[in-house]
Amino acid sequence: MAQDADITNAPARPGRKWLTLGNAIRAVVLLGVGGAAWAWITREDIAYDIIADELESRGIEAQYKVEKISAYRQVLTDIVIGDPARPDVTIERVEIITQPRLGLPGLQEVRLVRPRVFGRIADGRLSLGSLDKLIYTGSDEPFALPDLALSVDDGRALIESDFGRIGAKLQGAGNLAGGFTGELALVAPNLVMADCSAQGASLFGTVNVDSGKPHFAGPLRFDRLACGETVNLAKGGVELDVLAASDLAVVSGRAAIATGAGQAPAATVAALNGTSSFSWRESLFTADYRLAARDLVTSEGRFARFEADGFVRARDNFARLEGEGTVEGTGLQPGARPGKLLAEAARSAEGTLFAPLIERINGALASELRGARLLADFTFRQNAERLALVVPQAELRGRSDDIVLGLSRAQFALEGEGLPRFDGNFLTGGAGLPRISGRMEQEPGEPLSLRLSMADYAAGDASLAIPALRMTQARDGTISFAGRAFASGAVPGGSVRGAEVPLDGTYSAGGNLALWRGCQTFSVEALALGDLAFGRERIELCPQGQQPLLRYGAQGVSFAARTAPLDFRARMGGAPLHLATGALSVSWPGTLSTSAALVELGEGEDVVRLALGQLDARLEQDYIGGTFAEASPHLPAVPLDISQGAGTWRYTDGVLDLSDVAFRIEDRAAPDRFEPLTAQSAELSLRDGVIRARALLREPDSKVAVTRVAIAHDLSSGAGHADLAVDGITFDSKFQPQDLSRLALGVVANVAGTVTGTGRIDWNARGVTSSGRFASESLDLAAAFGPVKHARGEIVFTDLLALTTAPNQTIRVGAINPGIEIYDGEVTYQLVNGERLEIGGGQWPLLGGTLTLRPLTMNIGESESRTYTVVIEGLEASRFIERMELNNLAATGKFDGVIPIVFDEDGNGFLVGGVLTSREPGGNLAYVGQLTYEDLSFVGNLAFQTLRDLRFNGAEILLDGPLAGELVTRVRFEGIRQGEGAQNNIISRTIARLPLELRLNIRAPFYKLIASTRSLYDPSSLRDPRRLGLIGERGEVLRDQIDQDAVDELDAEAERAAEEELSRQRGDEPAIQPSESEDAL
Repeated sequence: MAQDADITNAPARPGRKWLTLGNAIRAVVLLGVGGAAWAWITREDIAYDIIADELESRGIEAQYKVEKISAYRQVLTDIVIGDPARPDVTIERVEIITQPRLGLPGLQEVRLVRPRVFGRIADGRLSLGSLDKLIYTGSDEPFALPDLALSVDDGRALIESDFGRIGAKLQGAGNLAGGFTGELALVAPNLVMADCSAQGASLFGTVNVDSGKPHFAGPLRFDRLACGETVNLAKGGVELDVLAASDLAVVSGRAAIATGAGQAPAATVAALNGTSSFSWRESLFTADYRLAARDLVTSEGRFARFEADGFVRARDNFARLEGEGTVEGTGLQPGARPGKLLAEAARSAEGTLFAPLIERINGALASELRGARLLADFTFRQNAERLALVVPQAELRGRSDDIVLGLSRAQFALEGEGLPRFDGNFLTGGAGLPRISGRMEQEPGEPLSLRLSMADYAAGDASLAIPALRMTQARDGTISFAGRAFASGAVPGGSVRGAEVPLDGTYSAGGNLALWRGCQTFSVEALALGDLAFGRERIELCPQGQQPLLRYGAQGVSFAARTAPLDFRARMGGAPLHLATGALSVSWPGTLSTSAALVELGEGEDVVRLALGQLDARLEQDYIGGTFAEASPHLPAVPLDISQGAGTWRYTDGVLDLSDVAFRIEDRAAPDRFEPLTAQSAELSLRDGVIRARALLREPDSKVAVTRVAIAHDLSSGAGHADLAVDGITFDSKFQPQDLSRLALGVVANVAGTVTGTGRIDWNARGVTSSGRFASESLDLAAAFGPVKHARGEIVFTDLLALTTAPNQTIRVGAINPGIEIYDGEVTYQLVNGERLEIGGGQWPLLGGTLTLRPLTMNIGESESRTYTVVIEGLEASRFIERMELNNLAATGKFDGVIPIVFDEDGNGFLVGGVLTSREPGGNLAYVGQLTYEDLSFVGNLAFQTLRDLRFNGAEILLDGPLAGELVTRVRFEGIRQGEGAQNNIISRTIARLPLELRLNIRAPFYKLIASTRSLYDPSSLRDPRRLGLIGERGEVLRDQIDQDAVDELDAEAERAAEEELSRQRGDEPAIQPSESEDAL
């Protein structure tokens, strides 16, 4: 069809006249007409000469035979016109019937038998070779068929053309001016014009002439019609009925179109049918049409019937076109492709507010488009410079009869080499579909502009509205847009309500997207991310430099923004949350930096706080991480404060890792229960909402490892725990308990030994619990009541953080020396809140009896008076003498008593009301050494020998006074008499008859008194605490410990002094000698 139109509409060449079948017939018949006239005059004698001269004068080369010449009938045979080797026309036989009129021969009929015409169409012009001189005469006379009876018997033609070979056959008879009737057939096996082709084309029908007007009726058929890869029709036909005016100036007709299956780009039809009426008059072509396609199928859907109805008008040989019409499609069945694309989009948007919106659109479209109807009106105009298409109204109405897509006042224009222009209004809608309205327009010389708005569209909790959006397209194809969108619904990890998002950016023809030039404000009515819930908040993001906030293209995504200090209020798990930072800058790929960050969770005294002095990061495709400094987390439920936190962090595959972390941890209680500890190279990770951390805590000065800590915390539940492991804290001269806790001051000192143990802290919504278990195999220490050796046992804490133990904790004591060393004791106690030490009591075996410490309460860390009450039961005097190594004394008897030891607020110790009482029947005290004083008188020596062995019925020792000063000891013996070792003489017998009571008052410093008896006999046993620098000259305490180097030096000096004294004594007489009269007494 397209080839026919191009051939028909080709512009005429200068000087060309109508190329019609009539002109061709004239040329062929001319031989017979001319020959007949001359034959009538000259008859046969001159026939050859006259015909030859006539053909020669017209420049026509021809061969023929004259079979018969008569007044009424002339016959020529074997006519060949043109080159005999390649003739233009051959005619087997021509018969010319004449009728004399007014004495001249009148042409009545021409009969052509088996004429054969050979021609060519080149550049739109038909050429019959030699006959062109008869056809293209240049005459201006209007065309008219001759008043001539013509009979054609088996006439045929073969036309070679640029489009392919065309064969024709004509059979008919009658007057060409009226009454001619015949049959015409044209055959073109393969026609090609440009990229269009027709295979198996044929035209067959009847031709007749009525009143000089030629008429044709018959079908034009083709096996296949194709134009490149755009149009392909099979088994088509056009039933033609064409009538021309006598001068061929007007041609009109009707056509009925019917084809088989056809296809166009992205569309196919099962069949195409239609009718048309057309006319051609003075270079004006008009036609109306009505076309219908059955089963029009595209990837987007299928119309059961698609119709087009309208007219077209062409002027100036189709140089200008115009027309109008309507199209209507009914019985739409949506295709699978739109639903599949929308389903894929919904899956891609899963977890966001767009997923339910797209799903609703997909479902609503599938419902509305089933059975939908398309109706559109259009007009168009085209000339050499401009094409314009106007669509006053177009509607796609869904099953509910709502407009799914509508156009109004739409115009498309294309001028010259410029960009196409489009103006028009559009809207979308339908049951369950978003309602969008907008207008696209373009003023001459201005960019294409689109303005649209979308009413709030919701699906469940998700909604989206675009109150206004303006888009423009520049000549280089760049699209700029500006507007705002309001959205609610799911976002990754949570949901948003009332989000207001600016839409500002450009999209280039090269596919580069740039968003948000200049500062932009984003706001939400509510935002929930996991357990985090924000209320009404807004944030302003500004670009860094001249670049937009976000760019996307072949190089990937890049983002760069900065903000003023931020301050957000939210709730996490129902608790208030405060988020604040200093000025923040972030870029991707690039860096992130902020200062003075603060996170607070909770309210009042229960606020959980994390402060960061500085946070820096490097953000890249394969790396997100950086450093932080001055971190200070605060958990009110855990009475510990962490500060000076610093380290590196990295975020990979949804996991946050902190490494090389250093921090300082302190007790929040006042006063501190333990001294600050530090950690280096600690680690922390956040994976699947669970925080895990590991650290080794050390004493900051000595760097002694105190405990290993392993922490796990579930952010979703707020529950977690910390495991503590003390692998072994060794106390020595360089590290003491007071380095860990000042509470140890005044309680213990000079601790030596190792402590191990474990602890655990658990926390959840109900609160915090903690426990621990620590032990030592051997500890030596100095306590207020004396040195302690080989203390061992296990301490079980029921509340480790509060330093509270279970009741009745037990420590085994290898030895304790409150002045007299005692062994293998046991002490029970309970520590409460790290503030109160409840001593349940203690007990030791003591010199054949027991020493018991009565229960007492100590408020740790407070200045207070404390009383240690020591109960002595069954102390054997002989064991005491033996323990004190008083080798020249012997004693018997058992003693019981109570000795209160009181320490005042300043730590000064006193014995107050101490009493030791002998048990009945008393005891014995004797001097068993050999002692004679050189200058002792006879009477004195006699008295000493008499009293060296005494028995007593009762003894009482009263102890009072300061431990660090002068202690008053009052000793009273009752019922004194001589023992077995005393001499019986006049003095002893006199004394025995007397009721004697011996009272002694001793005043001396306590520590000196304890050793004074032994020092009387063994000076080396005495170590003067004054020489050690422990007490002053008046007994005041100067210090409670001395370093080992000083002790070693003093020992060496004492050893040298002892050797010198021994050497001197060997050279002198003893100071004490036996008495010469001892035996006589």
